[in-house]
Amino acid sequence: MNFTYGLIAIVGLLVAASLALIVLDPQEAPESRAMVVPETKIAQIEEDLSQLSVNPSILPSITNVGDSLVLEVEFKDDDGNVVDHVNYDIFATQNSDSILSDPASHRHPGKYPIHESSVLDDSLIQIQVVVQGLGHGDDIFGPKGIETTFTITPVIAAQTATSTEIKTSDNSGMSMDCQASLDCYTPSIVTVSVGDVITMINSDSTAAMHSFTAGSVDGFTPSPSGTFDTGIMSADDSFEWIPESTGEVPYYCLLHTWMQGTIIVE
Repeated sequence: MNFTYGLIAIVGLLVAASLALIVLDPQEAPESRAMVVPETKIAQIEEDLSQLSVNPSILPSITNVGDSLVLEVEFKDDDGNVVDHVNYDIFATQNSDSILSDPASHRHPGKYPIHESSVLDDSLIQIQVVVQGLGHGDDIFGPKGIETTFTITPVIAAQTATSTEIKTSDNSGMSMDCQASLDCYTPSIVTVSVGDVITMINSDSTAAMHSFTAGSVDGFTPSPSGTFDTGIMSADDSFEWIPESTGEVPYYCLLHTWMQGTIIVE
């Protein structure tokens, strides 16, 4: 009896399988199911994105006047971990003029965009970073338009001071010939920078006394400017002057007014 019931059960299963094959169209492929991100997961991504902090990194760390602003933008979560696959726009203005505009930027692991502006002056730079979501292509999650702004003030690069010597020429106090050849002082025209050390030396081998006096000469009438004045210098005396502003500084000798020179400060 048990054998009979078992045989009936097996036959029933075969009949059911046959009916299923008859109902199923062999040309119809099973419909694929799209992956659905749970609403709770999207909400979590949105929450994480809203908590991202924007950390600009200036390259190099000091931004100098006359150079370009070069920076990298990094994103971190509340635990200080770097977050990649961030889509963002970055803009910068100086004096209300656009100096940087890089929309549709993407921070990818191992490939971080470096943003570079046009040349800077000494006014405040305003930088805006707008986060546009996490992910790639059409798979962007999280809210768009999260803005972070910050400012940077460029600095004037420190320059290394150089030393320049100006000497009196031999026999320059005995003859006016050096006036025509413009070599009463050597060199008679020199270009220096603000902060440089200018050393003025009475090196006339005839041991004549001279001076380096800032100002101009009209004919034989001197007009000192007060910028510097060595006073009367004996042989081998020297005097140092450090310019603090740009411009042309003419000078002459108090005792021999045909001796004239110019210092150009840049």
